[in-house]
Amino acid sequence: MKFKDAMRNMRELQLMTKGLLLSNIILGAGFVWALATISGERERIVLVPPMLDAKAEVAWNSANKEYIKGFGMYIATLVGNIQPKSSTVVLDAVSAFMDPQIYTEFRRQLLTLIEDPVFKASGSVITFQPNSIQYEPETNRVFVTGTLITATSGSQKYQKQVTYEMGITIREGRPWVSHFLSYEGTIPRTVSWHVNRSSRDGVEIPEYATPARYRKKQSAADKANEQLLDLDGMKPVGTPIPEGTGAVQEVVEGVSKPVKETESKEQN
Repeated sequence: MKFKDAMRNMRELQLMTKGLLLSNIILGAGFVWALATISGERERIVLVPPMLDAKAEVAWNSANKEYIKGFGMYIATLVGNIQPKSSTVVLDAVSAFMDPQIYTEFRRQLLTLIEDPVFKASGSVITFQPNSIQYEPETNRVFVTGTLITATSGSQKYQKQVTYEMGITIREGRPWVSHFLSYEGTIPRTVSWHVNRSSRDGVEIPEYATPARYRKKQSAADKANEQLLDLDGMKPVGTPIPEGTGAVQEVVEGVSKPVKETESKEQN
């Protein structure tokens, strides 16, 4: 009788041991899964900067439009305001945000503008007054349009309408400028602008102007042939501003907008 009881107790102990072992395995697997999930999550930072009207959110590989628009305005303002004494500081500050693919060419073109003999000899100062900012979510591009004013060492000033176009991406929580274009006029070269131009002139639409969902993987040769940088719109030329006229400004979408004294011809 005692032998039967001992065998029964042994079987119960064996079942209990197996149950405990199984529960430990389940708990261990759950712990590993929870650890992997937590370690894979990235924090999303929500900011309310004093210069923005809405919250700016930036995550590990994305950001909301307010953050991207604010960053685009920051880059355009830095690049568009070149002073002889601070040009090197501006160059280094802006270059830090340029994608490695355009970093070298950006510095070369901006240095060419800064070191231009005519520009240096005239003691000119370039000032950019933004009028409007537009964000295109399909391509993650920002368009900042405004007035570029060049003041020489004398009293003469020149102005023209310029648009800065930037492709902005977020990688590892940091913004990067993937392409940077400047051109005269106030018409942003949006997706619809490129589509109309392509149908009219038969020109191929660049990859950066194609919505992200339709983009194809480019080869190294295709990337090298694509124009991702152009600072020609920043060249210090334009329409002379008559002496004695001040720049009257009005506020549009939170930025100061100068009223045109003369009409500038836009390039379509």
